[in-house]
Amino acid sequence: MEEINTNEVQPEATGEEQEAQAKTYSQEEFDKALESAVDKRIQQAMEKAQRKADARVKEAEKLAKMSEEQKFQYELDQREKAIAEKEQQLALAENKAEAAKVLADKGISAKLVDFVLAADADTMMTNISLLEKEFKASVKAEVERRLQTQTPKKNLPPDGVITKEAFSKMKLSEQAELFRTNPDLYNSLAKK
Repeated sequence: MEEINTNEVQPEATGEEQEAQAKTYSQEEFDKALESAVDKRIQQAMEKAQRKADARVKEAEKLAKMSEEQKFQYELDQREKAIAEKEQQLALAENKAEAAKVLADKGISAKLVDFVLAADADTMMTNISLLEKEFKASVKAEVERRLQTQTPKKNLPPDGVITKEAFSKMKLSEQAELFRTNPDLYNSLAKK
C-alpha cells in the first residue's frame, strides 16, 4: 500500500510540535479524506444553486399573484434598481480613475488608489489628503532613521583582501579606521 506523507511544518514550530503535525496517511485514508472534501464542496454548490432556484420560484409566484399594473410597477422598480447599481459602479470607476490621477500628481503610487476610493469626491479627496500626509510622514521618519545610523564603511576590494601596496595608498583616516575595525590586519600591513 502506498503511503502519502504530509509534512507541512510551520516555521515557528518546535521539535515536539513538528512531530505532532507530521502524519502519514495511507492511500485509502487520503482518498477517503479527498472524497469527503469533494462531496462537501459539491453539497455546498448544490445548496447554493437550490437557494437561487427557490428565489427565482418565489419571484415568479410573486409576479403571478400581481395584477398587470403591479407587475409593471415591480418590473419598473427592478429596472431602476439595476440602473442605480450600474450608475454607482460607473461613478466608482470614474472616481478610481480620478483618484489615480490625483495620486500620481502628488507623487504617490497609483497602486494605492483602492485605499482612498470612495463613493463621493469629497470623501475621496479627504482620504487622499490623509494618505499623502501619513505617507510623507512615514518616508520622512524612515529617512531620518537611516541618516542617524553610522556611515557605511569604505568598500574594501571585492575579495576583502588589502595588499601592502593598497594599504600604503590609503589615507591616514582610512588606515585609522582599519586599525579600529581590524587591528590584526593593520599590524600585519603596517610592518615593513
